[in-house]
Amino acid sequence: MTYPTPKFLVALALLGGGLSLASAAPAESPAATAAATVCAGCHGADGNSVATTFPKLAGQQKKYLLKELKDYKNGKRVSEIMAPFMATLSEDDLAELAAYYAKQKPAPGVVGDPALLALGKALYLKGNSKTDVPSCDGCHDENGNGDGKFPRVAGQHVDYTLDQFRLYAAGRRTNGARVMQAVAERMSEQETRAVAEYMASMP
Repeated sequence: MTYPTPKFLVALALLGGGLSLASAAPAESPAATAAATVCAGCHGADGNSVATTFPKLAGQQKKYLLKELKDYKNGKRVSEIMAPFMATLSEDDLAELAAYYAKQKPAPGVVGDPALLALGKALYLKGNSKTDVPSCDGCHDENGNGDGKFPRVAGQHVDYTLDQFRLYAAGRRTNGARVMQAVAERMSEQETRAVAEYMASMP
């Protein structure tokens, strides 16, 4: 488990004072200011998080990202870290943030175990018929960019992806697509890691 960084705590203090996008400095867009002062501690100012347990947001599908932000705000997606941030932001703020991150350039992912890439690619593109695991490209696209409703997974951190698989398998990621829980339950630990490594390798 990665704990909040000093930057995160500073951001939280700002939020405690009622920071909102509307009060951002006029020198740059409100969303860019919020990204730099509120979100950067975990996700990076441009959405390319350094900590591998926090997701990359740069280049993420705007529609998907807005849905997730709204789910955090209304408690449908649970996170003790995200909850205080969402409490201070309006619906318009969330829409601006989603649009901002969607326009950022995603940094390349980092592969930890290249030996798993072949298996990961096969599972991503073909699934596993023996265990009724469908291919990933049906929802996330062959190149991993997603289609709006479903997220971009290309270049995502391996650690974050594995964590989400575990949450789905345990029934704790309740706001996601139902098929993901079934998929996560049926995949072995090696298979989930292989898929996560392959996703990280995608440009």
